[in-house]
Amino acid sequence: MQANNTDNGIQGLKFLLILACYFGLHILLRVTISDSLDYDEAEQALLGQWLLAGYTEQPPLYTWVQHYLFQVFGENVFSVSLMKNLLLYLTYVFVFLSSRIILKNTRAAILATCSLLLIPQIAWESQRDMTHTTLVVLAAAASLYQAVRLMNRQSCLNYLFWGLCIGVGFMAKANFSLFLLVLLLTLASLPEGRKIIFNWKLIFSVIVIFALAGNYFYWMLNNQDIVFSATNKFKRAIDNYYVAGSLSMLRAIFLFLTPLWFFYLILFPSGYDAKWWEERTLQQKFIGRYIALFCIVLLIFVLLFKVTYVKDRWLQPLLFAVPIFFFSRVPVEKITRGRAKAFLSVTVIAAMAVYIAFTLRVTAASYINEFCRMNYPFSAMAEDIRQNGFDSGLIISDNRFLAGNMHFQFPQSPALIPEYRFENLPATQGYDNGIVIWMADKSPAIPENLSLFLSEKYAVNVKEHDIKYFEHRYKFGRTETVKLAVMPIPLSQP
Repeated sequence: MQANNTDNGIQGLKFLLILACYFGLHILLRVTISDSLDYDEAEQALLGQWLLAGYTEQPPLYTWVQHYLFQVFGENVFSVSLMKNLLLYLTYVFVFLSSRIILKNTRAAILATCSLLLIPQIAWESQRDMTHTTLVVLAAAASLYQAVRLMNRQSCLNYLFWGLCIGVGFMAKANFSLFLLVLLLTLASLPEGRKIIFNWKLIFSVIVIFALAGNYFYWMLNNQDIVFSATNKFKRAIDNYYVAGSLSMLRAIFLFLTPLWFFYLILFPSGYDAKWWEERTLQQKFIGRYIALFCIVLLIFVLLFKVTYVKDRWLQPLLFAVPIFFFSRVPVEKITRGRAKAFLSVTVIAAMAVYIAFTLRVTAASYINEFCRMNYPFSAMAEDIRQNGFDSGLIISDNRFLAGNMHFQFPQSPALIPEYRFENLPATQGYDNGIVIWMADKSPAIPENLSLFLSEKYAVNVKEHDIKYFEHRYKFGRTETVKLAVMPIPLSQP
């Protein structure tokens, strides 16, 4: 028995090392393929210039960690990619650790973890361009793992770690609250779970949560206009909202789990057999009730707030646990070496497909006639701007994508956009010159919002200043070009 446990431990360690290599290769690819940032990456380059109590409608923890990585490794693509891939790797680790406890079988735990590679929102979209979502999924996976551990042992240390995971979740993204509600309801539905919730040691978790997130909660209270600025993302209707919302929820769940459910059906059809539902351990009951309560709570949320459109990516912090639930329904004897090998082969192909697609998305953009933001030639543009006299100063744009990328090209020059109010920070003051930059392809003339901002904050009359245009070929482009507009300006302080 001891030898078998040792073998399982070695097998699990090898699996985690292989995963680490996979995400390490993604870092290498990202650094090699382009020094330009994608949209969410550029936003972090913009926000990560400073440590603030809050920035946008999203909690600040991702930006705080990214800021410190910038301090250690420099403001570059490596720091951005390291952050994202480390979070993704840790998510897989916690899913594996939870699976090993719930499924009590290392082979099944590996299959459940690899299943994440067959969920496009996790395997592809999170790698392509997501920030806060990657952090909140990690927090959810870690919180689930700690909840399972607490079912076995309600130690003070486990409660402290649980509080840390939950605190990270609150500081990651707002939809963590929905996950936490489902998790707590799941625990409350089980006698063993109620022992966790109604335990005096829970105070250790609460203390850690408020120590980590208390300052942000206070910031939310004083900046409600920013916090609730994204509520327009939820589409609402007056008539038949219950039909539209319910159908949208089902559609989002289906899309999120495609193609995973298909390969489950082909290789592990016994997982769809409800007859095995009655034969469950405590941990398997827990994960089963979690999935059931998720569906109920999400439906209530959709109907209560009259949400008529649910995006599949919103479900990441909730549905990441579906693979664990599915394999809890598959009898161990059905997970044969042959079936496991076939399923792992599919996930390896999926992993390779993500890697190849990420590469072709940039390098073959000219051939598919669809350039992404990593194709923008910011280094060439920055060199032109330097040759025209700007070496440092304040960078102002109406676009966080441009502002973040140009700050990377001019690290000593702070960048800001009107909507974030960074012009009031001490770090952006004291400059007597700057440049205003916008997409000339969309608007040859300076956008009205930028013109108004410059007039109100810096007493700049844009009609008195010349606009310079810089046009360069896209990275990996053939003849296709992109044009930026730059206006050098003197500055008077707000």
